[in-house]
Amino acid sequence: MYHEDESVLTPRKWPWQKDTLAFGWLDPRHPFREAPCPPEVRRGLEEAARSPIDRTRGFHTCAFCPRPAPEEVGPWSPDFHPTEYTTKQGDTLHLGSASIEVMAGGRRWVAPNLVLHYVAEHGYLPPAEVVAALSTPMGRP
Repeated sequence: MYHEDESVLTPRKWPWQKDTLAFGWLDPRHPFREAPCPPEVRRGLEEAARSPIDRTRGFHTCAFCPRPAPEEVGPWSPDFHPTEYTTKQGDTLHLGSASIEVMAGGRRWVAPNLVLHYVAEHGYLPPAEVVAALSTPMGRP
């Protein structure tokens, strides 16, 4: 599901958070900001992904990556499977079934947990306000 970075997420999805801003809801039909992501920002996103919000019962796969062969995803469907991400600590997170939140500029920012994959594999750089918040310990959840 695509949301433009820094757009207000629809009140129908999160009616209690009218000031919730989106980041990292990417789609191949829309350009996104690309640049190297600072390591401390990536660490902050990893921390947020360890405590996800809005979990789903299925997986959204990366629309930028080629569709895997069935034998590559084990019991999962090639169209709906977790995206594995190895953290700097060496543990593996299964992405694509939840969101993460970051507090930045006094506002709540929400991204799919696939944002870690987008940063690591596709060169996505979150909005400046999120980058600034995650560059300091206060912005980390």
